[in-house]
Formats: sequence, C-alpha cells, structure tokens
Amino acid sequence: MPTRLAVVPELDAELERLYGLPLEEFTGARNELATRLRKAGQTDAAERVRALRKPSVAVWTVNQLARRHPDEIEELVESGTRLRDAQAKALRGTAADDVRDATAAERASLRKATRLAEELLSDEGRPATPATLERVASTLRAAAVEPDAASLLTAGRLPDEVESSGFAALAAMAPPPSARRRGAARKAEERKPNPGQIRKLEARAEKLAERAADLAERAERAEAVATETRERADEARAEADAAARELRDARR
Repeated sequence: MPTRLAVVPELDAELERLYGLPLEEFTGARNELATRLRKAGQTDAAERVRALRKPSVAVWTVNQLARRHPDEIEELVESGTRLRDAQAKALRGTAADDVRDATAAERASLRKATRLAEELLSDEGRPATPATLERVASTLRAAAVEPDAASLLTAGRLPDEVESSGFAALAAMAPPPSARRRGAARKAEERKPNPGQIRKLEARAEKLAERAADLAERAERAEAVATETRERADEARAEADAAARELRDARR
C-alpha cells in the first residue's frame, strides 16, 4: 500500500493557482485538490476546498484584474480606505470636505479598473455586457472598502461577489459628545437619539450615499453608451444618404 502523505505541501500556493485558472477549469481543479487533501488526511481542509464555489464571471474577472493589474487594484483599495476614513470623520462632524475629494478619487479608480475589466473580458473572448460590468464594478467597490474582502481582492482570490454594506464599519462610530453637548440641558439630552437610532440613521445615510454613487456611475456609463450610439447612428445615416445618392444616379 502506498504511503499516505502527512500533508499537502504548499496549500496556499495550490489555492493561488486555483483562482488563477481559466474559469472553465476551476471546478475540476478544485475537486482534484479536495481529493488530494482528503487522501492526505486533511479532512477539514478538503471539505473547505470542496465547498468553494465556482466564481461568477464577474468575480473571476475581478480576480484576474488583481493578478494582471495589481497596481490599479491597489490604488482602488487605497482610495476605498481613504473614502471610508473620510466618511468616518464626516460622521464625527469634521473634515466634511474630504468626502467629496475622496469620493472623486474612488470613482476615478473604479472607472479605471472597470475599463481594464472590459478589455480583459474582450481579450478572453467573453462578452463584456453592461450587466457583467455592473457586477464587476459593484464587487470592486464593495470589496475595496471591506478590510477582509480587500485582502482577498488584492490577492486575486475573492471567492464570491461582495455585497456592499454601505460602509457598515462606520455604524459603530457614533460622534463623540462635545463639551457643549455635555453642558446641554437634561431635556435636550432626553431628546438625543439613542445609539440604536444613530446607527439606523447612519446606515440609511450610507446606503443613500452608496446609491447616489451607483446611479452616478450608471449615468456616466449610459452617457458613454449614448455617445457611441449617436456616432454609430450618424455613420449609418451617412451611409444611407450615400446609398440613396447612388440609387438616384443609377436610375438616371
């Protein structure tokens, strides 16, 4: 009987390779790795690997972006961190102007990464549909501001799409009471929202800000599509006019 391996060497390297494979090869490679783990006596690891879902096209694209364009993804994560910090300061009543600049920087980084995603899909012979690019952008934006997801994003090993929490990390950051508030009358203190209400208001404000950013991004894409469509319409109109002239000449 052949000797069983005590461990599977370089498991981290195996996972690195797994997420770098073409999408069609993921499932077979995952199952093969899980089998080797089980045969090596690594039952828990085998089960965790077997449970890994095949990435969606959007997630696969994001992971390949991190591998092929690490600088741009690192820039996006850094801009997401700056935006999260600026949001936190704004909630405390300071540096509100920083949010505008951080938001602009985050959007610019996201647009750059999304354009690269479109090129990557095209190079791989996959359709870069608006729906796919929207999911890519949404995953990039959400992963960039979530610390745990951001580390997987930069490593190119994101297992699934990340739902934006609307900067959920800020929910626990209640503005500290100022000296003026501490010296306010008891009646005013009684009217002050409790922590639960503050968290709800913060969550609502964050979701609205996220929705505004999403709509702005969609508007920019729609404008780009409209511009391209108008150009194509102008070309088609010019061709139609030329064909009409050619027809008139032929009839003469």
